Amino acid sequence: MKIEYDPDIPPSLRPSIKDVIQESGLERCQCGCEEIYVSLQSENMIDVKCYDCGASYFELEVEIEEETVEN
Repeated sequence: MKIEYDPDIPPSLRPSIKDVIQESGLERCQCGCEEIYVSLQSENMIDVKCYDCGASYFELEVEIEEETVEN
């Protein structure tokens, strides 16, 4: 199953999200799609959904740390 990530999701979180998706046993959407899209819903919530039809599989609460840039 292919997983696409919203650009707002930090790369450091992606392996953990992938593990949760694999553990959930998702195989294919009712529409037949085998691709997942992971999007940021709010500050600490992500939505795991079908890439084609947008049907939501589940939501995850994550802790996203703000990166600070010093000048």
